[in-house]
Amino acid sequence: MLRYVLLALLADGTPAHGYALMKAYRERSGVRLSIGNVYRELSRLAGEGLIVAATNPPGADPRRVPYRITDKGRDALATWLAAPVHTLTATSADPLSHRLAILGDLDAVRAGEFLSELHAELWEQSKALERERAVASQRDKREAPALPTRMFLLRRRAKHLATDIEMVDEMRGVLAAAGKRSAVKATGAVSEGAPLRRSRQKPGAR
Repeated sequence: MLRYVLLALLADGTPAHGYALMKAYRERSGVRLSIGNVYRELSRLAGEGLIVAATNPPGADPRRVPYRITDKGRDALATWLAAPVHTLTATSADPLSHRLAILGDLDAVRAGEFLSELHAELWEQSKALERERAVASQRDKREAPALPTRMFLLRRRAKHLATDIEMVDEMRGVLAAAGKRSAVKATGAVSEGAPLRRSRQKPGAR
């Protein structure tokens, strides 16, 4: 998908280098792309003839090569934009889903530790996201963009984080309840298996 994002950012015909494209995407989404991935994708696009290197303006950093989109690149972008919506919404398991799927197969202590760490990480991300949303909101009030895509996408991420935190809380609750049931069963098993103590009679007692 990154290739089409880069082609779309170049579609206005203005040449741009990798770092500028990375910043442009972050302005629209709130997500910081890896600059290494951006330049690797630009190299692939150039190799396929979808973009070409453009002339660097006077005084520009010669290490940052600007690119412009070609007609072939525009055709590729148009084909991607015309793709059915269901191709964008198809679910695919992410690394976290893989880990959560096998959590029930781990011992309770290890699973509990993972859920606690995950909860703390998600909580930190949600707080950082709140700060980023506040900054983006102030910026949008000053600039008044026609469609504040960054705010919409940040709100989407916030909802996803809130849902994940709620899910982790529920999983921790289920795990804790299962642990209590196991403890009760273990205590009952010990009680049932213990030999009955006979009362000792005092000498001379009948």
